[in-house]
Amino acid sequence: MRDDRSRPVGQLSTRELDQYGNQLARCLKALGADAPIRADVQRELATVRAEQDHRATGTEISARATVPP
Repeated sequence: MRDDRSRPVGQLSTRELDQYGNQLARCLKALGADAPIRADVQRELATVRAEQDHRATGTEISARATVPP
C-alpha cells in the first residue's frame, strides 16, 4: 500500500500503475485469508483497477475520435 509520501494512484504513470497493481495482487496471494491488512490491500487494488479502467476507457474514446469516417 502507498504511504503518505507517495503520489496518488491517479498520478502514477501507466507502467508504475501496472507494477503497483501486480505488487498488490502478489501481496494478496501471500496473505492469509484472516490477515488484518487484507481488506486494505483489496481496497487499494480495487482503486488501481478502477484507475486502469478509467484510463483504458479514455484511451479508447480518443482513439475512436481520431479515426476518419
